[in-house]
Order: sequence, then C-alpha cells, then structure tokens
Amino acid sequence: MNALLLDDEQPVLESLAGKLGLFCPEVNVIAQCNTVDEAIAILAEESIDVLFLDVNLNGESGFDLIEKWDGSALPSLIFTTAHDEFAVKAIKHAALDYLLKPIDAEELVKAVRKAGEKVGSERQEVVSEAAKGAPKKLVIPTTEGMHILNVEDIVRCESSSNYTTFYLADKTSVLASKTMKEYETLLRPAGFERVHKSHLVNLEMISRYISADGGYVLLKEGSTVPVSNRKKEILVSHLKRL
Repeated sequence: MNALLLDDEQPVLESLAGKLGLFCPEVNVIAQCNTVDEAIAILAEESIDVLFLDVNLNGESGFDLIEKWDGSALPSLIFTTAHDEFAVKAIKHAALDYLLKPIDAEELVKAVRKAGEKVGSERQEVVSEAAKGAPKKLVIPTTEGMHILNVEDIVRCESSSNYTTFYLADKTSVLASKTMKEYETLLRPAGFERVHKSHLVNLEMISRYISADGGYVLLKEGSTVPVSNRKKEILVSHLKRL
C-alpha cells in the first residue's frame, strides 16, 4: 500500500515512517508532508492508498485537507493526535482509525491491517469492473455540452487545475470540465498510463521513449510528453509488454 504522512513536526513524521518500516513492511511511504497544500499536491500526482494525518497542524487542521480536496475520493484516513477529544469529529469525517500519540506499534499494525482490508476490497472491485471490458467510448462534459469520444482515438490527456484536455489522433482537442484523476480510473483498463502528474497517455500511441533531457515519450502524432522520475520504471515495464 502507498502511504502519505502529514504532520507539521518532522521528528513525528520520521518516527511514524520508521515504525511503519519496522512493523508494517507492506506500507510504502511515498511522501512526508508538513502542510495541507503539500499533501494535496502529492495526492493529485500519486496513487495513495492510506493517508496518516495529524489533527492539529501549525495554523491548520488535518480536517482542512478534507475540506480543500476537490479531486476524486480520498484514500483511507488514519488520524493521529495527542488529544482524544477529536475522535468524534474524526469519525464524522469517515476516518478509518484514530491513533493517539505517541503511537503504539500494536495499534499502528491494527490500523494498517484495516486499511489493507479496505484497499484489497476496493482493488477487487476495480479488477471485476476491468474484467467486464475496457470502455470503447467516453462521454466528455464540456462548457458546450457533451462530446462522445472513441477511446482508441485519444492520444493523451493533460490536466490543468479542475479541467482535462483530451488530445486526439486527428490533432483536435476537447476540454473537459472534470479532473484527470477521474478519467485515469476509467482509461487505465484501456491501456492508458499516467507518466507525469499532468499527463495521461495512451500506451499504443507511444512511438519512442527517450531517456535524455530528464526522460520523455514521443507520440505517434508528433507531440512529446515528459516522464517523471517516479514513473519511468513503471512506464518501461509497460512498454516491454506491448
């Protein structure tokens, strides 16, 4: 499971990361964040399964992240705090668990086990949906109405705030009034991969992967898309299977 840790005290973050590494080897800590905005930026870029967030941050609250988040569903939430009076509020915000500091290793393992069960169930649902077949068409809401796109004609998608631009094989484009994360879930079974925080590409449309200049892919219609360091290994493994 991929985890994101949010706390304004660096020693606390390092302690939690250390305990996860020691007692919960199934957890991969993607990032440690000190502010809500930092955490939101990571959530928008990475696939996070479980989010450990402190209730009391410096001038903020872990609950602020829930209020600010405007993407798809949040991952499993495990609140951490030195004060137990926030437990009821955490439960109201659909917290999977609530850990008191200093965090007890046994309680941490139990919380991670809960998250693992939830993630396993959700992934099974995704597999079941994918088994029904990848989508052939996509209905795109725009400011002008609705566009119906053939999935095989989509070269790539690019995100910009709460909008997504679809670039098509005929070199036209469509601006959708939804976030790319929503389309990533729909298009992944059809052979699309997010190679950068702002770019989702159709693997069948890639003509070359070039490692120079930080790494990027050349697409069949001539455009180029950067590949983030975190995505290079994943992309190369996909391309080897084509």
